[in-house]
Amino acid sequence: MDGHGKEEQRTAMRTVYPRGTTLYEPSRCANGYTVLFGNPVRLVDMNGRAVREWSMEDSIHSHGCDRAHLLRNGHMLVSRGGMTSTDGMIDEYDWDGDLVWRYIPEGKVPHTMHLGPHHDVWRKENGNTLLICRQAVPPGHLKEVREPTWQNQTIYGDTIFEVNPAGELVWEWHSHGHLDLNHYRLLASPGWFAGPHNSTVCDWTHINTVRELPANRWFEAGDERFRPGNVMISPRQLDTVYIIDRDTKELVWEYSGDYFGGLSGQHEPHMIPEGLPGAGNVLIFDNGASPWRDLGHAGMSYVLEINPMTKELVWVYDKGLTFHAAYTSSAQRLENGNTLICESAGGRVFEVTPESRTVWEHVARTPRSYRYPYDWCPQSAALGAPRQVSVTPPPDFAVEPDEPL
Repeated sequence: MDGHGKEEQRTAMRTVYPRGTTLYEPSRCANGYTVLFGNPVRLVDMNGRAVREWSMEDSIHSHGCDRAHLLRNGHMLVSRGGMTSTDGMIDEYDWDGDLVWRYIPEGKVPHTMHLGPHHDVWRKENGNTLLICRQAVPPGHLKEVREPTWQNQTIYGDTIFEVNPAGELVWEWHSHGHLDLNHYRLLASPGWFAGPHNSTVCDWTHINTVRELPANRWFEAGDERFRPGNVMISPRQLDTVYIIDRDTKELVWEYSGDYFGGLSGQHEPHMIPEGLPGAGNVLIFDNGASPWRDLGHAGMSYVLEINPMTKELVWVYDKGLTFHAAYTSSAQRLENGNTLICESAGGRVFEVTPESRTVWEHVARTPRSYRYPYDWCPQSAALGAPRQVSVTPPPDFAVEPDEPL
């Protein structure tokens, strides 16, 4: 059969993976519901049983989602599209799966100036929504480019939009004019598997995360950089995390790190909210996508918790070559001090203690994942806590031959 045939696909499979919850110690976990992205978006309990699913409305397109957040009112907020999408959108579905809100950049399909939305969406405390769109750098700014091979071509940066519930644009921030167009990390060749518009010379910033800063002790102590409402972004291509002052639109804080050469294609930086262990610190999934400063980062990912005032490391999850996801992935601090980690390339979501002991693992393909307490919203609280059954993996696993040897 040809390379796309079933026989070829079967022979290309070299590893057998388990599926679902493969390890679970209930007494050591921050038990709750975990969201897995896709189409449908699934909310699963600790034993991997789906308690709710949201199928994406497909009148315009059948895209799944690249980010999903369960809101306090039981609604699911999702970003659907991609960096080159001209028909992407932000959707909000109620608990029953009905579409209740939609935002489309430029108010039309196709939208050609602002591509996406892509990678992330965030509902602010005031009810407004932050999102990321891709935008070509204007010709006037392209004059800043010094590298000859990058000149005379379209280079894309990103724009952060804030829209109100009526879909009106109330704030925007453009990467050009604030970030250095000559600040690039290692680039991919146009022929690589992700395509010519991803991580190549035209993909300058590739912002993959946008977050509103929560209330925090640093601002309460007088540091204006950490004013709640300021915006944290993660331009993956720049190996740097920034905070934008929402009022002035200036960059007021940045972090590139120095753990094994510093950040390399990071994802999901955010300030840990009040009420959780480590509140005020910044949690980052440091992928190690293409470390160019330290070979010791190659093939290894880290989860970093840093003090944003001193930029010192507070906690690190580092398992060497046994933990690596070059792209996507996430980390979230839980109420008992554990950390939920999505290692997307390995197709698993797992929970670790502060001592880095794994106490829960679920095998599923998802680019990111989040945990919510059982009583996160009225609808989930009404379900009641499900039965929680421990899962102990076998000490050895072998696939038996089809017939006795």
